[in-house]
Amino acid sequence: MQKVLLAAIIFALHSFIFGSLLHSGEVYVNPQKLKYEYKVESDLSVEKFSDVFCTRLITKHKWEKTGLEVSADETYTSRFKFKDENAHSWECEVRIQKDKTTPRQMDVIMTMNPQLES
Repeated sequence: MQKVLLAAIIFALHSFIFGSLLHSGEVYVNPQKLKYEYKVESDLSVEKFSDVFCTRLITKHKWEKTGLEVSADETYTSRFKFKDENAHSWECEVRIQKDKTTPRQMDVIMTMNPQLES
């Protein structure tokens, strides 16, 4: 009985310290989307900031721009595709808009999706 109790306590302590792999979100069967959110301070307009940000992705990181949409609330949504260092294909959406609560600040949200056929 003591061995069973000791094993239960060790398992509970391990789960408490390290978490359960089934519930922690750390085990994946399929490739996952990656989402990054940034707050960037800038004096540029949203249009100019979007141009500079996207030009950097194109020139430095070799992403290919596939589309641009501008919504009525001045959210700039750019779409890209690129291949990583292992030649896996990705698609990316970059949304840029002025922060509604803080002047001179931009909200940048990047969502990258692996393409399963790559």
